Amino acid sequence: MISPNNRVRETIDDLHNASSSFLFANVEQHTNRVARDNARFIKAQVSPLPVKLQKAVLQGAEKIADEVERNVFVRQTVKRINESFPEELRHISIEDDDDIMRVAKNCAASVTRIRNNEYHWLYKRKSANKCVKRQAVNANTHNEPLTNVPRSMRDQNAQQSESTPIIALTDVCDAKREKVLLAAQPFLADYGLAVPYDGVTLEGAVKRICDKTWWKRKLSKIIKQCYEACFIQLGQVSKHRQIYASDFTTKNRQAQKLRNDNLLNSMYVTNDIGQQFTLKELSDLNVSNPKIRKAELMVRMRGFEELSKQAGDQGIFITITCPSKYHAVYAKSGQPNPRYEGFTPFQGNQYLGGLFAKIRAAWQKKDLAPYGFRVAEPQHDGTPHWHILLFTKPEDIESVQSIVRHYALLEDPGEQGAQENRCDFKLIDPKKGSATGYIAKYVSKNIDGEGLDKGIYGEDPITAAQRVDAWASCWCIRQFQQFGGAPVSIYRELRRLREPLAKDSPIEQARQAADESNWAAYNEALGGLNIKRKDRPVSIAYEASFNDETGECKTGYFDGEIIMKIKGLVYLGQTYVTRFYNWTVMRAAQKPFNLEFCK
Repeated sequence: MISPNNRVRETIDDLHNASSSFLFANVEQHTNRVARDNARFIKAQVSPLPVKLQKAVLQGAEKIADEVERNVFVRQTVKRINESFPEELRHISIEDDDDIMRVAKNCAASVTRIRNNEYHWLYKRKSANKCVKRQAVNANTHNEPLTNVPRSMRDQNAQQSESTPIIALTDVCDAKREKVLLAAQPFLADYGLAVPYDGVTLEGAVKRICDKTWWKRKLSKIIKQCYEACFIQLGQVSKHRQIYASDFTTKNRQAQKLRNDNLLNSMYVTNDIGQQFTLKELSDLNVSNPKIRKAELMVRMRGFEELSKQAGDQGIFITITCPSKYHAVYAKSGQPNPRYEGFTPFQGNQYLGGLFAKIRAAWQKKDLAPYGFRVAEPQHDGTPHWHILLFTKPEDIESVQSIVRHYALLEDPGEQGAQENRCDFKLIDPKKGSATGYIAKYVSKNIDGEGLDKGIYGEDPITAAQRVDAWASCWCIRQFQQFGGAPVSIYRELRRLREPLAKDSPIEQARQAADESNWAAYNEALGGLNIKRKDRPVSIAYEASFNDETGECKTGYFDGEIIMKIKGLVYLGQTYVTRFYNWTVMRAAQKPFNLEFCK
């Protein structure tokens, strides 16, 4: 943890060094008045920016010899950064969790004050005793029974009650909550955030924007993305400089993973029969472990390929890229792309996701049922593109390709190179190699880089995998997705079972297939490739979580929904338990003492 005094001292030193290390921006190094004025102008332009961005801007300006062009470059670049980086976030240290938490607490407190201003009628400003003393003549007056109220007044009250519409208290509260959210929107916008309406209750939305933990999580995410977006706009991310992701984002991701590992190693879990493990030990046993994740993906892809051979389906490898306006830098020269419109990798991936949703909807309308996997990965400048390995009937190949081509060229179809580069198709030839082997290098590149001699651009594959991981984490991009086939969640639950189930039943056939890592047989046992989840014979069983001390159902803090957890599998109305223990989490300091060492 950095002390406040040291942080201020380091910031001052960095600010001084940022400009002084560049001759054209160092006022003290010039005797010519014009040169000094230019240096002052540049320093005034970049000084409001974070130090790391100041250096990046000055590095770009250093390459421009003409002073006028250099000044224009600095002014326009700083303007673009200001538009994409909210002022309130620029001087929060992303490396220091304490600094982010300090800002998060202040933000939560500010929104809480906004909420209280709207809710003031719900709060008692003064105690009941003071109200009684102010309003009561004597105690007997307040203790007078209601039967002593005059008859005429009671009739008047009854008539008034009948004519007054009944309004539910929840409606009144929801109206107030909407006012709170509207009042808080400008404050959230200053930090680059919006009110969380989607998928939450109004009460939950108000609770979120008043919660410091919610603010810390959101601030950490948006600051990382703002920094990375600025580095992309400055041309720092490319195969000529920092491939896939900036050094800043990559180092932050590595530090985050180290913190996470330390946290997992410091936490212990104990089950009902006294078994105890660290969270890190359990984490290494599931798909959080890159090796297990990679192995499972390869098993699933191999299973789809086996099913395609049985059905006589043809494999197609498709690559879809974003239009030119999503690309910041040219691949060959490393020069800025003049058609770039400031889109981030997140927006590029949203574009590709929407595109693929339209493609699948069109396939469904034409009764086409391709199945397979898609992989999202970055190009050299961080712009995402998708590789899709699918299998379909030979007679449907032309229809599948024409639909993909139509939607891929729907946006900016007339730009140069769109017809050649926007989408690419390769038919898988079994004589030259398997479909799984074709996509294996993309899986390895996006997970750990093992088994590769070099990356696509000649980079070290292990280092490239780390940078790709930083890219996906920063922009919240899901790298792998299956379409068609049985769900993997049932497969994972079946692998927990060791004892045989109902003999020759679909669930037992599926269990044996899962135990043998046979994805093809698993899909056949659950009804085949392209049937709806509700029509499959096996489904996931859930149960409510309970508080062991009170026996009450556990509910979500924000929306109050009952927390459900996976218990097992359901087949023909019968539940097969796959998770037998309840686990208690504790810190390392809380680890119970081993009694065998007592004397």
